[in-house]
Amino acid sequence: MFPRAVWPFADTFTRMLQKVHPSLAHVRVEMRIPIEGPSVGLMEQLALVQWAQHTVYVGFLSVPAPADLLEQTVNTALLYEDAWKEQAHAHTAHAILIYKGQERSPLEQYRALAKIAVGLLPLGASVVLNPNACTSCPVVRLAPQPGEELEQVLSTLPWMTLFIGFVTLQVEGHEGLWVRTCGAPRLNMPDLALHIDRDQDVRNIYRLFRSTFDTMHSTGVRFKAGDMLVDEELQWKFRQPRADEGFLYSPQLIVFEPMPPTGPMH
Repeated sequence: MFPRAVWPFADTFTRMLQKVHPSLAHVRVEMRIPIEGPSVGLMEQLALVQWAQHTVYVGFLSVPAPADLLEQTVNTALLYEDAWKEQAHAHTAHAILIYKGQERSPLEQYRALAKIAVGLLPLGASVVLNPNACTSCPVVRLAPQPGEELEQVLSTLPWMTLFIGFVTLQVEGHEGLWVRTCGAPRLNMPDLALHIDRDQDVRNIYRLFRSTFDTMHSTGVRFKAGDMLVDEELQWKFRQPRADEGFLYSPQLIVFEPMPPTGPMH
């Protein structure tokens, strides 16, 4: 998302991307004829960006993104400050990034798209949205700080910064809150959900979910209903959503259920 539309020519865009990371040193940018369609509206510019095995289409639109898209990805985001959300709602232009390369790993596709998002910072890019995960984050969170390297930043980026959504739900007829993730099945992992009291610290649930995703990613194990997990304080058992929990819909989701404490051994 951008505060105003200032779109680059191909040579300018090429130089911008080459500064992002050495892997983009030989990036090729080709401007295509803008297209008009019911889902994207009129694109003022359409860039074809290619490097290594990656191809990304970047469509530049001098209009705000649809309000329902912001509702789905910005208003629900829990992990960044309201000031960034205000910038997102004040934007007047946006770009759509679509991966069309040969990389088969969805995670590496996301990282390739994140590189292009970082390359758009000189144009004023503020917040990047991931509709597949119902989330968003400030673009600067993806960029390396002094002494850091972009590949390292993206390879260690917490899952729920951008690649997996982390939301809370207040559901009629259910006391407390539901905390759940969105978009994890795209990364070959199940979404996670947990019902908590309203006074519980959601940050603890974030750490639990992050640790669970880290475990699945590092070990290759995919938790399923019936499996158990032990963290520092509790023992959990996973179950499938019940019939009255349609609000937890996902192609694949498991619910954390705390196990009753066991008595002392004699």
